[in-house]
Amino acid sequence: MVAKFTTVDPKGVTISYETGIMIGDPTENYVYIEPHIGNAIKSAIIRQLGSGVGSRLGTLPLQFHHDSCHFAHASSPLPRLDIPQNLGQSGSNTSPATLWLSGNWHSITLDGTSDGQYYPPNAPLNPCG
Repeated sequence: MVAKFTTVDPKGVTISYETGIMIGDPTENYVYIEPHIGNAIKSAIIRQLGSGVGSRLGTLPLQFHHDSCHFAHASSPLPRLDIPQNLGQSGSNTSPATLWLSGNWHSITLDGTSDGQYYPPNAPLNPCG
């Protein structure tokens, strides 16, 4: 699958490009991203908000916006990662998420979810846009 990554470079210029991702099944609430995208998200957020934004070593708090199917930090609209389908929704427009900055692929997971919690088995994909 392909996602759109939008960020602000060190000179303040907004740039966007497509990147490969892997999304779990409709009953799962995670996205795998390439490590350079995870590191770019972390670097851009720290550049804008300071080094105190991470909650734990190797993680970064994000939010998932269900109406537009994108991940971003709660305090900044960019960087953001737009994905082609919705993830499990808890009844609100946004869900807390965590960017995990380790492994061959980095991952973004919805906080407090478990596989199958929001979607029944064999539920259809919930596309965005």
